[in-house]
Amino acid sequence: MNHDRAKMLLPAYADRQTGPLRRFLLGRHIARCPSCLAELETMHAMRTAMRINLPMHRAPPSLAMRIGTALPREAPPSIRWRPMRSGMAGSALAGGLAGIALTVAVTQLSPQPDTLIADVVSDHVRSLMADHLTDVATSDRHTVKPWLSDRLDLSPVVKDFAIEGYPLAGGRLDYVKGHRAAAIVYRRDKHVINLFAFVSDDRSELAPRQLALNGFNVVRWRMDGLSYVAVSDVEASQLLAFARLVMGGP
Repeated sequence: MNHDRAKMLLPAYADRQTGPLRRFLLGRHIARCPSCLAELETMHAMRTAMRINLPMHRAPPSLAMRIGTALPREAPPSIRWRPMRSGMAGSALAGGLAGIALTVAVTQLSPQPDTLIADVVSDHVRSLMADHLTDVATSDRHTVKPWLSDRLDLSPVVKDFAIEGYPLAGGRLDYVKGHRAAAIVYRRDKHVINLFAFVSDDRSELAPRQLALNGFNVVRWRMDGLSYVAVSDVEASQLLAFARLVMGGP
């Protein structure tokens, strides 16, 4: 995707109004284009500032009543009943009730996906497809950590867990939900683990939470003022064990 086309689509990208393929191509361009990355960061910063600083006024309850009274009333649609044999009526009623019950169950059991999780899963997939897994490829944490810290003004946890079966492979710069992020890359047998670290709006501590999206397992937590999200297609228990290693636990 060329620069002019990408720049035109940045607002739609920020609003998550692009399809999967276009979002993938835009994300790849943004990761390599400082100009588009800076403009996208400005959009997110402006929206965050507006959300936090602009006053919000709740409309009084009487306003809804006045609007409802002023609107013209429509006559209810007429319904023509046709005679139906008892057997057919019972089957139709049972089928209708089953359909309603199924709709309610699906609505209740299918929450809206977390946009942060959707972003990191997309970034993980993009890193595997675009042949851009690392900007600095080495298992030396004393090389990876300074390289990332110098470019992002943050100090994420970077360790080599080769003895535990999670060797360090390197790191790269990435972008997660309006934040420049460090992506620390690990391997587990033939699998890749992307560990994203970034400064989030919420600095409070958060215990590890396990999630899954599109066949990928995710563990997210917050500590020491940074948000961490690990994503991979390894088993959920293995990814949680990796997260505990990063947190310094057993």
